[in-house]
Amino acid sequence: MNFRGPDTRYQITDILFRFLVNLKIRTFKDDDELRKGEGIWPNLVEAIEQSKIYVTIFSENYAYSKWCLKELAVIVEHQERNQDQERNQGCIILPIFYMVDPRDVRQQTGPYQNAFQQHQQNFDEVTIGIWKDALNKVGASKGWHVKSNDEQGAIADLVTGVVWSLLTKNSNVLETDKLVGIGGHIEALKERMALDSPCVTIVGIHGMGGIGKTTIAKAIYNEVSAQFDRCSFVDNVREMLQQKNGAINLQKHIISNILRVKSDESIANASEGIGIIRDRISRFKSLIVLDDDIVYVAAGLPLTLKVVGSLLFQEEEAIWKDKLRQLKEIPEEKVVERLKINYDTLNEEAKQIFLDIACFFIGEDKELPSYMWSDCGLFPITNINILIQRSVIEIVVKGSEKKLLFHMHDQLRDMGREIVRQENTRHPWKRSRIWSKGKALDMLCNQKGSNLVESIRIRHSGAKLGKIQKECFMNLSELRYLEIEASMLIDDFSNYVPSLRWLRWSIGFSECIPKFSVENLVIFEVLGFVRDMSEALRHIKIASKLKVLKLSRCWLDEFPEFPRSGSLEILDLRNCFHHPQILKDLHIGNLGNLKVLRLRDCGVREIIGGTVGMMPFENLKVLHLQDCGVRELTCGTFGMMPMENLKVLHLLPSSLTTLLIIQCPKLQWLPNLENLENLTYLSIGGCPFLKEILGLVGLKSLETLRICDMKALRNVREITGGTGGMMPSSLTTLHIKSCSCLVRLPTLENLENLTVLSIECCYELEEILGLGGLKSLETLSICHMDALGNVDGLDSLYSLKSLTLRSCDALERLPSMASLSKLLHLEIDSCLGLTEIHGLGGLESLQMLHIYFATILSHLFGFETLLSFNKLKALTLRGCPVVTLLPLHDLDDDECGLKVAILDSLQELDIRGTVLMLQIFCRMIKLLMFPSLTQLTLTGMEIGNADRELSLDGLESMEELVELHLGDLTALRSLPSLSKLGKLKRITIDNAPKLRKIEGVTGLKSLEELDLTGCTSLERWPVDELSCLEKLKILYIAPGTSLIDRSALRRKLLKVSIRSRFRLALHLDGNRVKLVDFDFPYAFETKCGQSSSIVLQNVDSHE
Repeated sequence: MNFRGPDTRYQITDILFRFLVNLKIRTFKDDDELRKGEGIWPNLVEAIEQSKIYVTIFSENYAYSKWCLKELAVIVEHQERNQDQERNQGCIILPIFYMVDPRDVRQQTGPYQNAFQQHQQNFDEVTIGIWKDALNKVGASKGWHVKSNDEQGAIADLVTGVVWSLLTKNSNVLETDKLVGIGGHIEALKERMALDSPCVTIVGIHGMGGIGKTTIAKAIYNEVSAQFDRCSFVDNVREMLQQKNGAINLQKHIISNILRVKSDESIANASEGIGIIRDRISRFKSLIVLDDDIVYVAAGLPLTLKVVGSLLFQEEEAIWKDKLRQLKEIPEEKVVERLKINYDTLNEEAKQIFLDIACFFIGEDKELPSYMWSDCGLFPITNINILIQRSVIEIVVKGSEKKLLFHMHDQLRDMGREIVRQENTRHPWKRSRIWSKGKALDMLCNQKGSNLVESIRIRHSGAKLGKIQKECFMNLSELRYLEIEASMLIDDFSNYVPSLRWLRWSIGFSECIPKFSVENLVIFEVLGFVRDMSEALRHIKIASKLKVLKLSRCWLDEFPEFPRSGSLEILDLRNCFHHPQILKDLHIGNLGNLKVLRLRDCGVREIIGGTVGMMPFENLKVLHLQDCGVRELTCGTFGMMPMENLKVLHLLPSSLTTLLIIQCPKLQWLPNLENLENLTYLSIGGCPFLKEILGLVGLKSLETLRICDMKALRNVREITGGTGGMMPSSLTTLHIKSCSCLVRLPTLENLENLTVLSIECCYELEEILGLGGLKSLETLSICHMDALGNVDGLDSLYSLKSLTLRSCDALERLPSMASLSKLLHLEIDSCLGLTEIHGLGGLESLQMLHIYFATILSHLFGFETLLSFNKLKALTLRGCPVVTLLPLHDLDDDECGLKVAILDSLQELDIRGTVLMLQIFCRMIKLLMFPSLTQLTLTGMEIGNADRELSLDGLESMEELVELHLGDLTALRSLPSLSKLGKLKRITIDNAPKLRKIEGVTGLKSLEELDLTGCTSLERWPVDELSCLEKLKILYIAPGTSLIDRSALRRKLLKVSIRSRFRLALHLDGNRVKLVDFDFPYAFETKCGQSSSIVLQNVDSHE
C-alpha cells in the first residue's frame, strides 16, 4: 500500500488494510511492517519486488512526500520490467484518488504543481521527470475516485473485492491438477514409475502430514490412468486394515476394482488373497494407489476437514494448537459444534451475511442480496470472500449467462438456522430471521412482532392465505427483508417498516399492490400477476436509494417513471404489458448508473437514452433484449456522441460484458461491435431481418458466442482493416444454429482456446475453415449441414472428447480418427453419403460409440479393433444394412478357445441389422464374456436371409443384465435359460413368431415388465412359474395366445394384488386393454373397439 500517512492513515487506508488482513492477504504497510532503527529504503524495495498488487492512494498532499514518489517510481519501473512476461501476476497497480482530482495527478496541476515547485529546489531534473512520468502513467489508470460524501467503507469493500479476484483468478487451490508447482512432482514420479517397463514397479510417497502426498497421488492417478488396462485408487487404507479381516477386505476391494466385478471370492487368509491377486490380476497392466490419509480429530468427515482446515489456513502454530485442544473437547458425533468453531471466529458482518444465506439465499444469485448488505453496512464483497475462504459457503456458476449462485452444505445450512433458533427457543417472533411460513403468519396475524425481527419470508404454497392488516407490522421497525404475496396485504403499511431494504412480492395473483415504505428501499421485485401497478409505481419514482427493479407478469399500460435520483443499476422487465402487441417507448435517459438492462416480451418500440453529447451508460454490463419490437439500436439509445467522421461508429457502451438480443423480429441493423472490448458473452437470435454482424474481431474478451435462428444472415465478417476475417482468439464456446442462408464463416484457425464448437442447420455452409487449428477443442457437434462436403482437419483435434455428426448427407468420407486418442463419445447419425470410417482402432479412450442409419457405410472395424475397445461402455449400430463388420472366421470356436473377459466395460449393446449381422454378434455373445452388460437390444431388418436360424447362446451368462429387448427376430426359435439373470427387470420380445419356449422364468426375481407381443407360438407356462414373478407389474401378451391358463391368471391377480401393485395389458382385436395401477379393488382403463368385451370372474368387489 503506497500512501501518505497523515492524509489517509485513519481514513480509507486503515479500513482497506483491515479488510485485506481479514481475508488473510499479506499486506505491506510501512508503519506496520518496518521496524524502527532498520534501513527503511532497502526493505521498501524488497516489499515492492515481492508484492503482486500495488494499491496507490493519491491524496491532496501525496506529492509533497518524496518517499511516496520514490516508491511509486520503483513500482512503475517494476511493472514495466515485467510487463512482457507470459504470466504477469505481480505488476498490477490499483489507484485510489482520495479527495483529489485525477487530472491533477496526471498533469501535476493544483496541489501537485505546488509540491513539485518545492521539489525542484532539492532534486535534479532527471528525478523530477521520473516522478512526473510515474504520476502520469498511474494517474491515467482506471481506479476509484473518493469524494467527501462517499462511503469510504463501501469503496474499500470494492477495492478488496478486486484485489481478491485478481489474486485468486488462476489459483484453483482445491483442484489437484492445477496446483502451483505440482507439474515437477508429476514428471519426477512418471520417471520413477517406468511406465513402459513390463516389470512391477512400486513407488512410495512419504512426508509430513498435510504436505500434499494425497494430492500428488491423485494428480498422478489422473495423469497416467489412461495408460493402464485397470486402475484402483484405495483411500483410507490404514483405517481399513485396522478393522476385522482388514487385509482380506482390502484384497477383495482390489480384486473387485481390477476385475470390474463384485468379488464373491472366499479368501481364508491374506496369503491366499496374495495368490489370487497374483494369478488373476497379473495379466492386466494395472495401476493401484494405496493412500492412508486420515485426520482423526475431524472424524474423517470431508466437510469438517474442509471447514476446520480453512479456519487454520495461514495461522500461527500456537493458534493451531489452541484450536486442536478445542476440537478434542467436542465429541466426534457433535459435528455441528465442530463446524461452529469456524463461525465463532468470523467478524460480526460476516456472521450476519452467513445467517442470511443459510436462512434465505441458498441457490440465489449473489448479486441481489449484496445490494441489501451493502446498504446495511455489511461490506458484502469482503465478507463473502471471507466466507468462501473459510469454506462455509461456495459460489457455483449456473446457466448460459454464468450466474453466480450461493451454495451451502446441508449441515452448514442447518447450523446457521439453529444459531438463529437459539436466539430465542420459545418465541420465534423474537428471532432475527423467520423463514417458516407458519411461524411468520402467527407472528403477523397475532401482532407479536418486535424490533428483533430483521427478515421474513412467506413463500406461496397454493393454499388460500388470510389477509394481513397494517397493524400487523406495528413493531417491525428493523425489518429489512420481506418476501410475501401482495394479495395477503391490505391497507397502507408504508409507515410501519422504515428500515425495509428489499421487498419481494412472490408468485400469486393480486389486483394491486398496497403502499409501502420506500425511504430505504434498495430492491423491489414483483414476481407475478398484479393487475394494477399504478400505486406502486408512483412510489418507485421517489425511491432515492433504489438499485434493483424487477417486474414480471405485471399489467402495465405504460413503462414506469424511474427514480429521479438515477440510482437504479438493474432494470429487469418481462411480460409486463396487458396488450404487448401495442409497442411503447422506454425512456432510460436518467439512469446513468445502469449496469444491467433486461427486457423480455415487453412490447418495446424504441429505447430512448440520454441527450446527444452525453455518455450516461458507461457502467452498462448486461444488455438482454428478448421478444421485443425494437427495430434498431441508434446513437440516441445510449446517449453516445455522433462520430460520423470516424471509420467505426461506436454505438454500444464499451463497458458491456454480456449482450443478449433474442427474438426481436423487427430488428434490421446492429451497430458495429468492435468497441466492446470487455464483452465476454454474446447471444443473438430470432432476428429474421438481420443480415450481417460486424466487428467480431474487436471483441478481445469474448468467450461465448451464440448465433441462432437468423434466417437472413449470410455473413459473419470483420470490419474493414480486420485481421483477415478471423474470430476473436479469446473464444472458448461457439454455437451457430439455424442460419439457413449462411454461406461463409471466418476461418477458425486462430481459436486456440476454443473448447466447444456446435454448428447446426446451416444448410448452405459448404466448409468450415481452419478446423485443424482448434488445439483445445473438446466437443464438436455438426448437425443438419446439407452442403458440407468435408471436415478437413478433424484428424488434428488431439484434445477432442466428444464428436457428433448428424444428417450431413453430402459427407462422403472422414479423415482417419486414429490420432484422436482422447475421444470418449462418437455419434454418427443419418449421414447417408458416408461410405467409410477409418482409424477407429486408435480410439483407446472411447466409451460411447453410436452409429445410426449410415445406409451405404461398408467399412467400419474388424474383430480385433472391436476387442481393443477395452473402455467401451455403450455400442449402438442401427440401420447400417451393408456394413462389413466381423468376418465369421474371426470368431472360430477353436481359435478362441475358452471364454475370456473381453469388452468387460460394455454396459449397453444395441444392434439393429440384417440377420447375417445379428448372427455375427450372436456368435460373439456366445464366445465372449460381458460381465458389466446391463442393457441388450437386438433388432432384425428384413433384408434377405430371413430363414437363417438365429441363436442367442451366451445370453445366460449376462448376470448383470437389467433390460433385454428383442425385436423382429423372425428366425429366433429358442432362448437359453434365463434362470441366472436375477437382476433382469424388463423383457421385450416383439415379433418373434417362431419362438416357442422361454426357460428359467423362475429365476427372474426382479422382473417388473414382460412384453411378449408378437410371440404367437409360445408354449403354455406352468402356474408355479408364473407365481414366482413376485415383482411383475406389467404383462403384455399377444391376442389368442395360450401362454397362461385363464384360471391361473385369475389366481395370480388375486394373489399379487394384495401384496403389490399390479398392471395387466391384453391385446384384443388389435387394441390394448390396460389394467392400470391399483391395489384392490381393480380400476380399468380400456382402449378397445366396439366388438371387444372384458369379463371379470371371481373378483370380490362391491363397487
